[in-house]
Amino acid sequence: MRVPTVALVLGAGGVTGGAFHAGVVAALAEHRGWDARTADVLVGTSAGSATAAGLRAGLPPSDMAARARGEALSDEGAAVLQAAGVPPGPPPVPGGARVRIGPPAAPQILFGALRRPWTVRPTAVAAGLLPAGTVPTDAIVDGMNALHHGARWPARPTWVCAVRLRDARLVVFGRDEVTADIGHAVAASCAIPGYFAPVVIDGDRYVDGGAHSLTNVGEVPPDVDLVVVSSPMSRYGPGRVQLGLEVQRLRRRRVDVVVFEPTPDVQAAMGVNAMDPSKRRAVVTAALDAAKQRIDDLGGRLAALG
Repeated sequence: MRVPTVALVLGAGGVTGGAFHAGVVAALAEHRGWDARTADVLVGTSAGSATAAGLRAGLPPSDMAARARGEALSDEGAAVLQAAGVPPGPPPVPGGARVRIGPPAAPQILFGALRRPWTVRPTAVAAGLLPAGTVPTDAIVDGMNALHHGARWPARPTWVCAVRLRDARLVVFGRDEVTADIGHAVAASCAIPGYFAPVVIDGDRYVDGGAHSLTNVGEVPPDVDLVVVSSPMSRYGPGRVQLGLEVQRLRRRRVDVVVFEPTPDVQAAMGVNAMDPSKRRAVVTAALDAAKQRIDDLGGRLAALG
């Protein structure tokens, strides 16, 4: 009997989005008995790429939540961080951003978009027209590479999404023919335009993959049986429409897709500043409870999780 294959998609959302992911994966482990580390494919965008890299480094889902809440980790989780030389508390948030008025980070992006408008998203073009951010991503690079003990890339399929500034194209590290270590790929995926400095990889500059899609669930291969999506930012507005279209395309290929989005209670806990670390504890708690309820509502649709 063939074992069902599962893809886990972790979307953009800043610091509060990372806390939301922690609540969702912890709920899937505690309430459904599924360990997100075993996903056949992990697709991460921005905050989701950091969560994906943490899971592939071996950090248990329950410890994702405990770490975000500043609580003691399990022996297994503590050992993962200790072996990497990473402190057990919540990861620090790079700061020091200033509002800048200056030239576009990549003005050439507009000319490329005009030549082939059907290949790029307007939001990706807009990312290149903003002034370059100033906050360095060195801490992200070093932290992620330390978690993986210098290994260039996780052994299991891990796809990290970022936008290449010279042409506004989506690049999926770990899948496309562009090489990077896991630290630089995650930093590139997290590089919010106008906030973080673009990340240079192999001579090209990259910014947040959320500029292309908040989840990039459309990149999931069509041969999986179930796609579980954790999407902190798509409850309202254009992001919800975009997610709906991407999910619809997968469902037309007979792929089952299950989406976890913030409930009103979770949304209230997240607030309006996605980079506020003081919200982590409340968001994890609210997301954990909401995800457990969602799991109950889904019933047999999660059978592929085993």
